[in-house]
Amino acid sequence: MFPLVLLLFSCGGGAEVEQPAEPAPKLVSTDPANGVTGLKGTTLSVVFKMDQNVKVTAANSKRVTVSGGASVSSVNAYNTDVTVNLEGLEKGETYTVTIPAGAIEGFKTNQESASEVSVTFTMVEPEKHYGRTPAAALSNPKATAQAAAVYSYLLSNYGSKTISGAMGGTAWETSYTDMIGEQTGIYPAIVGFDYIFNNWADRKSEWSGRPDYTDITPVRDAWNARNIIQIGWHWCVPATTEDAFDTSGGKRYIDSYSYNTRAFGVRNALKEGTWQNAEMKKQLKQIAGFLKLLQDAGIAVLWRPLHEAAGDYTWGAWFWWGYDGAEACKELWRYMYREFTGTYGLNNLIWVWTVQSSDTGKPASVEKLMEWYPGDEYVDIVGADLYVAKNTTQSNVFQLVNDSVKGNKMVVLSEFGNLLDIDGYFSEDAPWGYFMNWCNFENGSPVFWCKNADGTYSWNNTAADWKAALSNKHTINRKDVPSFK
Repeated sequence: MFPLVLLLFSCGGGAEVEQPAEPAPKLVSTDPANGVTGLKGTTLSVVFKMDQNVKVTAANSKRVTVSGGASVSSVNAYNTDVTVNLEGLEKGETYTVTIPAGAIEGFKTNQESASEVSVTFTMVEPEKHYGRTPAAALSNPKATAQAAAVYSYLLSNYGSKTISGAMGGTAWETSYTDMIGEQTGIYPAIVGFDYIFNNWADRKSEWSGRPDYTDITPVRDAWNARNIIQIGWHWCVPATTEDAFDTSGGKRYIDSYSYNTRAFGVRNALKEGTWQNAEMKKQLKQIAGFLKLLQDAGIAVLWRPLHEAAGDYTWGAWFWWGYDGAEACKELWRYMYREFTGTYGLNNLIWVWTVQSSDTGKPASVEKLMEWYPGDEYVDIVGADLYVAKNTTQSNVFQLVNDSVKGNKMVVLSEFGNLLDIDGYFSEDAPWGYFMNWCNFENGSPVFWCKNADGTYSWNNTAADWKAALSNKHTINRKDVPSFK
């Protein structure tokens, strides 16, 4: 009897019974977790894990939002995960990613869509912005009276004035700064020189003539005219031991940024007993001898070796002293510092470290600048080399460099192409302590610009630009500088 009742019930003529809907996908977890703080980076992938396999149509992906000024670059669903890729995140900001109701769907028939899901998180706090409290004295306690006086003068104007400067010429002369003086009627305060041609490669070019670095006349004349002196060193080294110890007079030293200098290497140079170590010591002794001539003449020097060491943090170094990385480069700087101040008794130097402030064309992080910094006890001034658009302030770069040394060192524009907006960078609290323009020549004569083969310009200043910069109320020129003799 019971089976018959079942049959009659199931075959009855009543309406079809509606099947219950399948449950909607539900959120299990998010990565990052809701409320997390201290996340790093400008991009982030946020993963919503559901309790079953899901899908998000192209139309629904456009409904996903993020607050706070960031943007959603893509939305992807795979198995149980829905991944929302974000870009444009900033330090210290809090963001909420929201996937609205109905945007996440399950794969089963007769199934409800998911309810709204969201997650909130906060990026790492921005680096502390430091004030400007440079050391009152030089790192070398035995600094000469002239070096101490020059540094004190720079420091006394830091924050209210900027001191003008330019390379005197290619290496050991002043034709470029002379041109600036002649065409503007105002002579820059700082004149730059370079030991670039010490051990320069034998080659036929306009740069192949080696000056006699034992003849300090160009530097002494500038100093006596009340210029402040800066000297750099594009340090040329040999590629092979044969080049280093060739006694035929035809040594083939190569320039400071040739790829072949990787064979020389900082680590090899710092290792006792290697031919690279012997070569390094020989050249340091030679340069120390040149600098001693200036010390004996009572001349203080803004000493700027190993510049642009990091190259570009992503693309890599272009000078040999940066090829082996930050730790090796810092040790080379410290070794030179100890040798010059200790072994050779050079106390006339004001040590200028050049940071690299760019990473793939954008400002680098404070952490990257700090990684390469030799340390306060080995540095007196930090500078940035900037080849950027004309009449900009670069205040963000100034703050970046200042933060990297926690405000403990004077920040300067140690090399540049286009003149910056002097009024602008003071109004934006980016008072570069001094600025040093790189020189350029065409057909053997100095020019204000640097024109590329394709007709574009790496920089393009004019005599009028220079006169405006040197006449600025914030600018100190040679006529304003006291005698340090």
